[in-house]
Amino acid sequence: MRRVRTCHYKVLGISIRASAEEIRKAFRSLALRWHPDRNPSEPDAADRFREILNAYETLIDPGMRGRYDRARGYEKRKRSGSGRSFQTDDDGGSSFNDVFHEFFGISHRRVRERRGTDLRFDLQLPKTVAAEGTFEEITYSRMVFCRDCVGKGRKKPVRTCERCHGLGELEDPHTVRVWIPPGSKEGTRLRVQGGGDCLSPGIPPGDLVILLHIVDGQ
Repeated sequence: MRRVRTCHYKVLGISIRASAEEIRKAFRSLALRWHPDRNPSEPDAADRFREILNAYETLIDPGMRGRYDRARGYEKRKRSGSGRSFQTDDDGGSSFNDVFHEFFGISHRRVRERRGTDLRFDLQLPKTVAAEGTFEEITYSRMVFCRDCVGKGRKKPVRTCERCHGLGELEDPHTVRVWIPPGSKEGTRLRVQGGGDCLSPGIPPGDLVILLHIVDGQ
């Protein structure tokens, strides 16, 4: 089940006037509670964690928080309550990495580097062709999110997406033209960036990895 996006302050359970330390404290608690690695049997854990992560990244950065508050009308409410707008000189960057390293053993960078699945394609080439180098057109199928329902499987009003039949993803016949460098050997791997599966609009696609097999013949 996908969660409905809501107010960042409500996601973290904090006031619109919360300090940077209060934001970090709320994030620590919720991140520990909802991290997918700690909740393998909880189907909503990944979506909930991404929601928490997005809220934290927005609110801990002064510039992003200011833009968010102005767009939501929170800036005026802060002024009316305190006589001035909320400001902080703490960007929270190091603390954010500390949270992940301390509790999950991974860095913020690794969390942000999540992407689609890589695909493998085995390509046979004659020795003479591999020695000289060549362009090869490769056609294969990959899975991509349905653009009609943006990977949700449903549209508004609530009804099953007709294009993907509620799956949220589609098989995509794809063709790429790849340069095989001269002198390529058995087992050479070539990587086509972005050629893999892409099952979420918010996550970059994986890569296509081409594994060369050199055979005798012309």
